[in-house]
Amino acid sequence: MSLNKNTGILIDRAINELRTGRPIVINERKNFWIFYNIEHAKKNVINQFNKIQEKESFLLITKQKAKQLISNKINTDVYFKVSQNFNLTKFQDLFLNPIKKSNILNFKKIEFERSKKFHKFVLELSKNAKLIPSLIFKKIDHKHKKNINNLLYQMGLMQFDYLDLANQNQHISDSIKLVSSANVPLPYVENSSFKIFKSYIGSQQHMAIIINPKKIKTTTNLRIHSACFTGDIFHSLKCDCGEQLNNSITYMSKNDGGIILYLDQEGRGIGLANKMRAYSLQSKGLDTIDADHNIGFLEDERDFNVATKILSLLGVKQVNIITNNPLKMNTIKKGGIKIKNQINTKPTINKFNKNYFKTRIKKTSYRLKIAV
Repeated sequence: MSLNKNTGILIDRAINELRTGRPIVINERKNFWIFYNIEHAKKNVINQFNKIQEKESFLLITKQKAKQLISNKINTDVYFKVSQNFNLTKFQDLFLNPIKKSNILNFKKIEFERSKKFHKFVLELSKNAKLIPSLIFKKIDHKHKKNINNLLYQMGLMQFDYLDLANQNQHISDSIKLVSSANVPLPYVENSSFKIFKSYIGSQQHMAIIINPKKIKTTTNLRIHSACFTGDIFHSLKCDCGEQLNNSITYMSKNDGGIILYLDQEGRGIGLANKMRAYSLQSKGLDTIDADHNIGFLEDERDFNVATKILSLLGVKQVNIITNNPLKMNTIKKGGIKIKNQINTKPTINKFNKNYFKTRIKKTSYRLKIAV
């Protein structure tokens, strides 16, 4: 595979470095910075590179996290200087136990700076690696500039020019290719097939489940479904994901077949580990949106351009879409897919998911008419 920068290979390498716990070096106009994701920023890891990095340490956080920690008036990602002897466990606690009063009060008067352009790309790398979007970073001493390439090679650090890390999600969706397929009989619909699509940048794998392919007409019944390990497999009562999936299969089996795009975007795009962190915060009184914000995420981190790309590869041009989510519809419309009809889903309400639906209706554009 080519190492040409336009292929996005550098983005894939940067994502994997962070995902596997290794720091990365960002070249920002001949200034070199070492970034350690907060989940892996252990003292012994950071101290390995004391020979080349300056003493000052900084913490980079998203706008959503800054609103919780510092002030609700903050409208940008921020960073601030931290003590040389900072308590790493305490910083990690800011995300895992953010509603503790001590974690809030200690940061109300902190001096912070607006994030720089290259900071945004590093936060996006963390999100695409499904890590908490917060990083400790330190500057490499200027005296090492002349020999920086050899030095970083010897220390096992990968270097990235920040401009090469732009447009990550676009590169990820553009890299999707069909890698395998097979017929898989399902209950009540024996004629179905699974097609596996892989993002060669970021390594996500998505499925297109084709229900009764011979019955599919010009207008294709479509369900864009984000993976939900807890709901789809274990039938969790906290959401209606499994119910929506099964109802969509049933609908398609009775109505000219269709396609279910099963996307690797767990927890509205934040990943399974962060989803469990959000669930833990919900058990302490936060709603589903505030829980995500307190970890540092947007209320929805999914990129439905992935769906548009797969539909294009499948040759789908017009759909009846099964959803209550306008974001899905708007994205595939922009991608050139015509929507003939929208088919709403009707969840079963219980005491565990009632507040979930109430929050999504109140705080997002989610379209659902139920008594909550």
